[in-house]
Amino acid sequence: MPYTIITGGATLLTLAMLSMGLTACSNSDNSTADPSVGGMAVCDEATLSAAISDNLVATGSQASLLSLDGFTCLDGWATTFPTIGTDAETAITVTEVFQAEGEFWILKDRSEVCGTTDMNDPTVYPADSQVPEGIWQDACQTN
Repeated sequence: MPYTIITGGATLLTLAMLSMGLTACSNSDNSTADPSVGGMAVCDEATLSAAISDNLVATGSQASLLSLDGFTCLDGWATTFPTIGTDAETAITVTEVFQAEGEFWILKDRSEVCGTTDMNDPTVYPADSQVPEGIWQDACQTN
């Protein structure tokens, strides 16, 4: 189920980042600059976990982030594999795709950013995919 960051969630993320003393890194460290927004999205477990948690809160979900079981970032995009639920019995691991917007990670609907799948060969990277080819398979071809 897609989640959307609202302004309040972005503010919470900013406050969380400031309170943790997180700073942005260079693009070689998997950070993405957007001078029009000001700041860089940091690709690390703490920042992506905060974005996932903020989305759960923003949607009013009773579930919470139980663990982040992996992530990959490339060219301003991130693929994450969070396990969410209210407890171990309700836990489910999902795939979520984020795009950097300034210093924030914005959750994207995979059906809108993954491109048109070739039904004859679904492993072929679609020309209309917004997700970079280097992380497309993890982002778009998993659960």
